[in-house]
Amino acid sequence: MQTNLNEFLLSFSLLLDMAEGNHLQHSKRVAYIAMKIIIKLQKESLLNLAFQSSILHDIGLTHSIFLYGRQEFLKGETKSTSIHTKVGYDIAKTLPIQYEVAKTIRFHHERWDGLGVEGLKGSDIPLLAQVIALADYVELNYDKTKDSFKYRNKFRIKLENEKGFKFNDNLVDELLEILQKEKLWLDLCVYNIDSLLLPLIPSQSVEIGIDDLEQISEAFAMIIDRKSEFTFEHSKMISQRAFKVAKSLGYSELKCKKMRISGYLHDIGKLTVPNTILDKPGKLTTEEMLVIKKHPYYSKFILQQIKGFEEISEWGPNHHENLLGTGYPEGLSGNQFTEEAQIIAICDIYQALVEDRVYRQGMTNEKALQILNRLVKKGYYNKNLLDALIAVNQIS
Repeated sequence: MQTNLNEFLLSFSLLLDMAEGNHLQHSKRVAYIAMKIIIKLQKESLLNLAFQSSILHDIGLTHSIFLYGRQEFLKGETKSTSIHTKVGYDIAKTLPIQYEVAKTIRFHHERWDGLGVEGLKGSDIPLLAQVIALADYVELNYDKTKDSFKYRNKFRIKLENEKGFKFNDNLVDELLEILQKEKLWLDLCVYNIDSLLLPLIPSQSVEIGIDDLEQISEAFAMIIDRKSEFTFEHSKMISQRAFKVAKSLGYSELKCKKMRISGYLHDIGKLTVPNTILDKPGKLTTEEMLVIKKHPYYSKFILQQIKGFEEISEWGPNHHENLLGTGYPEGLSGNQFTEEAQIIAICDIYQALVEDRVYRQGMTNEKALQILNRLVKKGYYNKNLLDALIAVNQIS
């Protein structure tokens, strides 16, 4: 099983933007601007690193927002910003990518004058981190709805005023030279940046196998589970149980690893759900339930875009379906609800029941199994799969 690392990261960028509360395609736009700067600097050998660093630059932001709230984060280089760069660095280090990417993520909120989150100053800040910081600033501050000669000139002055403070004078000058031409201004206003970005991504991007995919999936599971204190190891535990059940059923080693990836990523669409809903102590309203029930749709939407994930996208995201056809979001039934998807579903229900939640304490193994057994008797899932879960977890 092989897939392209950059294609994989590109597929997840939209979901990360949604989770982080950014503008849609924020990461892609940062990547495009950063790569244009790198090309202007005649450092094409850094294009691949610039792309990966840009796509992942805010990978730690979800956890920071969880700890401090969105409004606190937006105040600027606060403690929450420091947390998100460090968390992003820790996550990136676990990925099968060059260490330079993790280092860039860690330092992309440093300032040229040394007043950034870790106090690096001037040329001590890695070049890629400087470039990502400038590209991020442009993407967040340039309002494409106001595009005009007057607004462009105002924005040029804004960039000039940051020279020597936020950014390296020479780097700003390079960007301003690019902005002397009409094209980049128009590029900034394009709604779908993919057509501009894709030709810049180096064709020699890395092909990765199943073990690397597991490693990346585990890292994304960390992002999902850190979104709430009540699901801190939810995806990880489901992944482990699904792998064990698959082993006990005699699945091939490759298929067992795919099941583990499915467990890691089954809830990735939950990144789109606000914590005000996920952590609400009381009963959810009809509208809030509608938001919650969208998450498996987004999980499948993202996974279906990744080459080689055809099976995985049909297993994990279908964990809220059932054999009777009363699940969501597709109402699958019978053979449409595969054995692999049933395994993820049963593991998900068990794990959800034994975990503490804001509205209740976690149940005992015995109570959780009683509930699962009732569902099996009603025909929602096959009994042999519940028996396999009980056996591999040595639950009596």
